Amino acid sequence: MVLGMDQVWVGLAEIGLGLVFCFVGHSAARVVLAVWGAIVGFVAGSFGYYLLLERFPGPPLATVPWWAFAIGLALLVAWLSFAFYTVAVLVSMGAVGFGLGQILVGALSMPGWISFAMGMAVAAGLVMVGWTLNLPKLLLVVLTAFVGAASVVDGIQLMLGQRLDWFDQMAWKVDLPSHTAWTVGFVVLAGAGIFIQYRQNSEDNLRDAYQRT
Repeated sequence: MVLGMDQVWVGLAEIGLGLVFCFVGHSAARVVLAVWGAIVGFVAGSFGYYLLLERFPGPPLATVPWWAFAIGLALLVAWLSFAFYTVAVLVSMGAVGFGLGQILVGALSMPGWISFAMGMAVAAGLVMVGWTLNLPKLLLVVLTAFVGAASVVDGIQLMLGQRLDWFDQMAWKVDLPSHTAWTVGFVVLAGAGIFIQYRQNSEDNLRDAYQRT
């Protein structure tokens, strides 16, 4: 199967960003949070563009390419995350929380309308935790290592054209060796990221690491 160049570039970007998150996430907190903000801004801009286009189908919005809208929002959120600690925490923890909520919904096979509500609820909870407790180093190291490892694995699967459905029980029964191998690879990569990050000289909490960077 010949992959499109866009699929190759997206996979390479996922792998590159995943490696940064996995192995230097906490040590370069400010830069990593800015990159994370750019990703969140790009995704939000892409979805937001099409939602707005449905409600306002004519110009001037229709004359603006979706990617320009998405890149503009990505740059804005990245700058805000780099410049302001509060924004960085809100964006990063909110995005992670929303993703965890979606994973939970997928694992439990809940209806679509619950998916969004669950994602927002978990996102709000993690935002409050991240802001009030000033996340300690160990938790941040584990979080960035797992996010980075997941991104690397997904990027490799995308480039190979073999993205697996992790929460499909039937898929596990049909192709257990592949699912097991990818899971082991994810765990090993995340474990290596946690080990390497924790041995690096860095501050003990998110606020201090952000200010230093």
